[in-house]
Amino acid sequence: MEIEYIYPDPDDNKDIEAQIKKMQKENTLGCLVMGLFLLGGLFIFLTLLLVLLVILGYSILFLAVYIVYKAWIEEPVLNLIQKLKSRR
Repeated sequence: MEIEYIYPDPDDNKDIEAQIKKMQKENTLGCLVMGLFLLGGLFIFLTLLLVLLVILGYSILFLAVYIVYKAWIEEPVLNLIQKLKSRR
């Protein structure tokens, strides 16, 4: 039985190292582009968030006024209207 030794070609190491560096460069570029898109999306979301919060605030305010009117003010206003109509 004979044992054979297979020695790696030194050029293969250079090719592998070049491929690894190329992959790292591509991965870094991909991560930077993805980060740019995520930051852009975050910027757009935060910009629209202000508009949504303003709309939500005015909606809550309008709803609060409507509920207060319906709960406490509607009946006296209707009675006042009835009194004014009956005086004519």
